[in-house]
Amino acid sequence: MLCIANNYNGFTLGIYCHFAGCKVILRSAVWCFGTVAMFAKIGLEILAGIIVAVIYKNKPRLIFKALEPIKKALFVGMTIGIMPSLFREAGEKGRNKQSWISLAVVFVVAFAILGGARILELLIVPNFFWNAFGGACLALSIIAPGMSASVLMLPLQMKAADGTISTFYEHITGAIGNLNMGVLLPVAVGAVLTFVLLTRAVDWMMNNRYNVMFHGIIGLVIAATIFTIPFGAFTAGVGSCLIHIVFVVLGCVATLLLDKFNQKVEKPEVEE
Repeated sequence: MLCIANNYNGFTLGIYCHFAGCKVILRSAVWCFGTVAMFAKIGLEILAGIIVAVIYKNKPRLIFKALEPIKKALFVGMTIGIMPSLFREAGEKGRNKQSWISLAVVFVVAFAILGGARILELLIVPNFFWNAFGGACLALSIIAPGMSASVLMLPLQMKAADGTISTFYEHITGAIGNLNMGVLLPVAVGAVLTFVLLTRAVDWMMNNRYNVMFHGIIGLVIAATIFTIPFGAFTAGVGSCLIHIVFVVLGCVATLLLDKFNQKVEKPEVEE
């Protein structure tokens, strides 16, 4: 039971981090919308858990293994659903050639790095540096609009001490869910350094190069999301493909509905 509780804590925290990363939507009705988002993500998680538990009853290891691609499918759907909002936000101050160049360059660079890592089968070995990098990802999801820690960490493959391979995202969220201080202390260091060193830079970019920065973030999100897609689950058979398509659609529809709800809420006026 403790294993199940810890794994669920990591799962729920990860889904929450994704919604928090999509703060472009969240900023207008923080309390009300945050409550709706919380119930939406809990509902989707419960649905995923029930389906997988029915398929792999009495086999908890297989349940957690099967949940991994479903979680990825859900994240992919959420990211697809957030795209209209991201592009709408990115174009608030207009678009120009530099906007699209920024998107394309960041996409190509991120795609090349992640693709090269997959081809060479490079795996992260957890240490102080990588744990601090996880903290930096969490901090960036707060200070950079449209950035999501889950999008940054899910594509990265990691080799655990016991030899098992998982995502870097699972490593960080699992440590938070288990209160693993050996991981959380470097995470805190990375987060604090990122806040101290990059907050002003991000603020300057948002004030002076808004469209360039925002479109660059979109390019990064698109590239990272491609490497989050659980292609193996979609090609494992017709049944597996249909199940994962359902969760992609659920994630997408949930985020689109939340965006639609947010657009109906009057945005608070900001005093100059």
